[in-house]
Amino acid sequence: MNRIVIIGNGFDKAHGLPTGYSDFTDYLSKSIAHYVKQPNNSYKINLKGKQCGKNNQLYHRLDKEGNKDPWICISQIKNTTEFHLEVNPHNPVKSIYFKSLFDSFKKNKSWANLESHYFELIYNNKDKPGNILTINTEFEHLKKLLSDYLKVQIEDKTGIDKEYKVKSIDPIYQMLKLGHNHLEFDRTYFINFNYTSKILNQYVMWLKDTVGEDKFPLMPIHIHGDLVNPKNPIIFGYGDENSTQYKELELSLNNDLLINFKTFQYLRSNIYREILGLLEESNDIYVQLIGHSS
Repeated sequence: MNRIVIIGNGFDKAHGLPTGYSDFTDYLSKSIAHYVKQPNNSYKINLKGKQCGKNNQLYHRLDKEGNKDPWICISQIKNTTEFHLEVNPHNPVKSIYFKSLFDSFKKNKSWANLESHYFELIYNNKDKPGNILTINTEFEHLKKLLSDYLKVQIEDKTGIDKEYKVKSIDPIYQMLKLGHNHLEFDRTYFINFNYTSKILNQYVMWLKDTVGEDKFPLMPIHIHGDLVNPKNPIIFGYGDENSTQYKELELSLNNDLLINFKTFQYLRSNIYREILGLLEESNDIYVQLIGHSS
């Protein structure tokens, strides 16, 4: 039989990669300002952003070119060494997505699912075209920030001799090398739901060399896009096709409501068809999940 290994975010987390929502949002905050402990145990603010006018507790986020982020600032929590993400008060367009997301965090003390939060706002504003345009603009900005974070802060720092090391002695690699549940497979294919790719790609190259290319004939299929491949841009959006709200928006045929639905983003490349081809290759397929909920 053939084996299809489905890789989820738990795979990244098991290898020490900071790829959770809280990791990303913590980075956004610290990319503007954070406190550094001094030798005398006092704290000094390390400011990478720009003070927001006369408000000495609010700081703009600056992009790589030094321009102010149109949507995101942070505020210093008075008498503490902590910061909150805030919307940029000087943006002429009133924030909907980021304001709702940041308010939700302050209320619940945890980050909501960034994608499902987006969908909820799209659904609740489905009859307000101006709001939909703003929400989509903000979400595109979030996707750019996320892509930059994953590439620069994680993917570029991952490798055999880098900060996030790839090791052939890792137990996950050894498990892949030895098979699963004492079964042997004619061919093994990998479907990666993560945006990061270096660790899994390296594992597959090692498996090709040690076990045989006939057993591992393809490099991983990155169903949600590849950070370094412009022909396979990252897919970030909503994908629960079974919800009644999803079906309602789908039937509307309004592109502005559907633009970030994963079902439609899959059509931008041939990746989805490639996976269907693997399913048609054999009637006997063993599916193994690694770091992915069932």
